Amino acid sequence: METTLFILAAYLWGAVPSAYLVARYLKGIDIREYGSGNVGSSNLIEHVGRRTGFSLGVFDILAKGTLPVVVADLTGQSLAVQAGVGLAAIAGHNWSPYIGFTGGRGLATAGGVLLGLLMWKEILVAIVLIVVLGRLVTRDVAFWTLVALLTVPPLAYLFGQSPELVYMLFGIALLLVLKRLTANWETPVRDGHSVPGVLLRRLVWDRDVARRLEWMVRRPASGERN
Repeated sequence: METTLFILAAYLWGAVPSAYLVARYLKGIDIREYGSGNVGSSNLIEHVGRRTGFSLGVFDILAKGTLPVVVADLTGQSLAVQAGVGLAAIAGHNWSPYIGFTGGRGLATAGGVLLGLLMWKEILVAIVLIVVLGRLVTRDVAFWTLVALLTVPPLAYLFGQSPELVYMLFGIALLLVLKRLTANWETPVRDGHSVPGVLLRRLVWDRDVARRLEWMVRRPASGERN
């Protein structure tokens, strides 16, 4: 029962739609109707402000990802429970019951979980792939994020991490890939684009169309989602 309560609490805490609330409060917009539709820091940077987006990213890392894992550790929960708490927090962020099971992509929250579990080698690999190669070298963060998701779990096994943490990393990869494919439940049927093509772009580049700029600057055609 205690384990169930910890995991449920982590899910409900991770599900707090912080980016959605901030965008509503500061701009009066539904962030799901803008740009990528992602309820997270990257979309907030594009449509609310860089400082606000970065602050929200730090919150997603430390408060949503790291805090639940640390609390589980400090209260004497097993490593398996800590891993389950981390997965639950990410799932909550990605599919929040407070906003119709929509949400963010979970990357910042996942990074916070790794930080809470002191997985420094895995964090370093992710930083090299996503930040150095993705942002600084190729300007293609989405693709290199996918590479990191596929690379970090087997590397953790080679690094000698415990089975609980290796399984958790595979679970994180599954959650983040599934979120890419389902987005926020938008249909993959697009004018002039085949369903397999849209799903492939979602998987590899985390967007429905070929051009990133076209995707990031989208605005609602009319009105706001209630």
